[in-house]
Amino acid sequence: MTTANGDSMLLEGVKASGDLRGVLLEMTVEQRFRNPSASNVEVVYGFPLPWGAVLLGVDVQLGERQLCGTVVEKAEAEATYEGALAEGHAAIMLEKNHDRSYTLNLGNLAANEACIVTLRYAQTLAFEQQGLRLLIPTVIAPRYGDPVADGGLQPHQAPVHSPVAAYPFDIELRLHGELARARVASPSHPVGVAMRPASGLLQVSLARRGALDRDFVLVVDELAQASVAVAAPDGVAPGGIVALASFCPRVPARGPATTDVQLLVDCSGSMAGDSIDAARRALQSIVSQMGAGDRFSLSRFGTTVEHRSRGLWQLTEVTRLAAQRWIGALQADLGGTEMESALASTFALGTGASSDVLLVTDGEISAIDATVESARASGHRVFVVGIGSSPAESHLRRLAEATGGACDFVAPGEAVEPAVLRMFTRLRSPRLDALRVEWPGDARPRWTSALPLSAFGADTVNVFALFDAVPAGEVRLLGVRAEGDAAEEAIGSARVNAVAEPIETLGRIAAHARVAELGTEDVAEARRIAVAYQLVTDLTNYLLVVERAEGERATDMPELRKVAQMVPAGWGGTGSVQFDAMLAAPASAPMLMRTRGLPVAAAAGGAPRHLMKMQANSPAEAAAMAPAGTPRALGAWLRKAPASAWPTTYAALAAQGIPQEVVDWLELVMAALDGTQRPEATVVASFLHLLANVLVFEQSGQPEGVLRGTANAVRRLREAFGRGPAGIAPDVDMRFVEQLAAQLAGMAPERWPDPVYALHADAQA
Repeated sequence: MTTANGDSMLLEGVKASGDLRGVLLEMTVEQRFRNPSASNVEVVYGFPLPWGAVLLGVDVQLGERQLCGTVVEKAEAEATYEGALAEGHAAIMLEKNHDRSYTLNLGNLAANEACIVTLRYAQTLAFEQQGLRLLIPTVIAPRYGDPVADGGLQPHQAPVHSPVAAYPFDIELRLHGELARARVASPSHPVGVAMRPASGLLQVSLARRGALDRDFVLVVDELAQASVAVAAPDGVAPGGIVALASFCPRVPARGPATTDVQLLVDCSGSMAGDSIDAARRALQSIVSQMGAGDRFSLSRFGTTVEHRSRGLWQLTEVTRLAAQRWIGALQADLGGTEMESALASTFALGTGASSDVLLVTDGEISAIDATVESARASGHRVFVVGIGSSPAESHLRRLAEATGGACDFVAPGEAVEPAVLRMFTRLRSPRLDALRVEWPGDARPRWTSALPLSAFGADTVNVFALFDAVPAGEVRLLGVRAEGDAAEEAIGSARVNAVAEPIETLGRIAAHARVAELGTEDVAEARRIAVAYQLVTDLTNYLLVVERAEGERATDMPELRKVAQMVPAGWGGTGSVQFDAMLAAPASAPMLMRTRGLPVAAAAGGAPRHLMKMQANSPAEAAAMAPAGTPRALGAWLRKAPASAWPTTYAALAAQGIPQEVVDWLELVMAALDGTQRPEATVVASFLHLLANVLVFEQSGQPEGVLRGTANAVRRLREAFGRGPAGIAPDVDMRFVEQLAAQLAGMAPERWPDPVYALHADAQA
């Protein structure tokens, strides 16, 4: 097999199959490799696993031989692997990367030799709002930033991408028990669904050939969720019993709930095409879900961040319309993905308010560690809607969990309303602190997994614990509402049967959670547990050494060959999920382009001052040409600049350095004055002509540029326009100019009058 440009393929395809029973998913993934060259190679292949997946085993077929390795401490595995290659033997090593992806190393794969690597993993799922969204990632998308310096990867782990790579993918899932009677659909792939009455399961498989260019998504709806608990023997700890309590909390609201939410949308280059379309649909749905009493702000980011509002707007028909217009104009045109600084800037908008941030993004950044720590320290909850055919699931879930928020996903072409409804249910849910689990009777766990920072009604909370005996009886989840001096209340309960279930994987999944928590506190104990339970973690690798006979050993070190990732469908505008993997020549710019914007200075009062959209030979020259944001400076600039260079739209006003509060006041207040919706061109032209013809120096002893009352302002206007229609721009409305003058009475040279700031009064306070 070769690619469209004639390169030989190392990865011949991937096939996955799995069983879903309640909250437990068990998967088998078969990866097929072949060395098409005439010499030995070292194949390096990076791949993702789902969030929370626990790698349970690796089986290898090298040629005709069935082989099995072991999990050992990371440094030992690396040394043994390199030593085997140096002696001409074959070796296979599987390691977990810093970004929670995995790298498979196939060392000294001989000429034309085939290798099949079969991975087995398990995952405890979380039902959300009467449904389940199963996501099986298949590809690692390009990420903004340096994967080594920013992302903590080793050089050989850093993924490479090829727009002409194409790898076959197939998957089959079997749903058992109550899940077999639910409604299922896949927004990512065409699937076939078949009921198997003899076995009582529902089988889901691809209806046509797939490729590793998008995540596989299966949506299971109309589920009757309930809290459940189960106990099983631990296969390693002597006499140990592992319990899993899966709660479906019931958190009733008290009184009508209102929401303060700051909307932040990713407009970087990677969001072009399908992703920005999905983001616009999601944001429009979010705005439509808001009601009386809700407040919101609008921001977008890429290399820089742009705020549509200085603070939180009260929801009115005027602000809703303004938001809808802003959303409709969104484009993925802001270059890179500086998420950390964008979040920090957005947090600042909500200073003094208990607002949450709702982030819409594909999450494709390398510097996720710094972003998570910065967000955690802010005290704000971050709720995330992941967009795209292959979003960075682990990045986005880490960010949401670290701040006490939640995460949901929307694939291109998928209906956004269910995800938005789920997110607003969480946003309006009472905030609970001090979550704890109360086990039955005298049961005292040796260890219990950490609880999330927040619990939301109808979202699953999974808790593991290790006991000396089965903790038979009722187990409860309790919490305290964040507001006031609320008492602790039970929000979920389940019952553990007296007889342990024969679920072999449960103990290893629980051990994986324990290793993750110990990793920063007791590295030696975490390493010991990982080896004992044979788990591939940050501290351990899977290793298999295949000794070659004397005449079969490699006589030279193998050539390093990375398996290039496919470019996800629709990524960066390079295609669409409507079509199969690209097999044509690569598009030139979108996938690789990263731009750096000009620096943005701060205007008086903290409002952003953007560079003028006029020709300039340097940023310094452009900054010198731009007017400052004060009334006096703007009036002086208007009298010097030709009328053809004046702004004609709200966006152009903001781009010229006029504070956002002034632009918002014009668009949201004055444009709808007296119940009449005035055209944008009329509002802008009337405002600028008012300032250009009235804002002049006063007599000695009077403040410069002050409008001395309505009558004086109107007199000046009439004098200025007394030359007749030829002296008035076509879009200027004289009656509206007089109304503007009345509102601006008392304006000072360095400050706009109070009515301009009324819309943002809450933010200023």
